[in-house]
Formats: sequence, structure tokens, C-alpha cells
Amino acid sequence: MKSHAAAVAASVACIVLLTTGLTGQVDIAGEWEVMFTTALGYQEFTMFIVQEGPRLTGRLTSDAGEFPLRGRLEADEFEITWSLPDQDRILAITFKGKVEGDSIRGTARLGDRGTGTLSGSRTDR
Repeated sequence: MKSHAAAVAASVACIVLLTTGLTGQVDIAGEWEVMFTTALGYQEFTMFIVQEGPRLTGRLTSDAGEFPLRGRLEADEFEITWSLPDQDRILAITFKGKVEGDSIRGTARLGDRGTGTLSGSRTDR
């Protein structure tokens, strides 16, 4: 009887671990204040993210305007891309990093202009 109960408990534990592993994706949806520093200097934006499973959509806003974003989330790692007008061309921007509760940390790559640090805080909770 004890071995049967132990087997059932072990089976339940495995199911919980497997389910957590499959759905272990964090919630990145919401409003974020993001800051990044590159060769172009320090930038601040408000980022609004809609999450549908691993798919991310939304927008970034600042005094410079509003810019649509798209991206992906795998577990706690994200990649978000968007574009910013830069004089006579469009600058492709990529954010990559990790979600840690109500904070994000990572890098911001501004096309061929270089890479810098990225940080952010959730503001809608």
C-alpha cells in the first residue's frame, strides 16, 4: 500500500513538473517603462504589450511618436522588434532579454548603430 501511494505521489509530481515546464512561460503583457542606452544616447519609451501564448504585439510611445512592435516569448526570454524613423531611413530596433517578475533586463540593438543596455519596469500593477 505504501509503495502504491508513493508511486501515485511520484506520478502526480511528474505531471506537475511536466505541465509547469510546458506552460512555464511568464506573463509579459501590460504597460512597461523601458530605458535603453546606446551610441545614440539614453532613450525612454512606454511599451504596451499584448501576449497571446508566445506571440507578442503592441506599441511603443514617446515624444517621438508611436511605433508598432512584434515579438516572441520563450519561457522568460523575449525578443521584440520595432522600427524608428532616423533622418531619411528606418532604423530597425531589437530588444532581447529576460523577464524577472515586473522587471526586464537585456540589450537593445539599433540597426547598425550598435548595442546597449535595456531595462524596464511594469507600470500597470
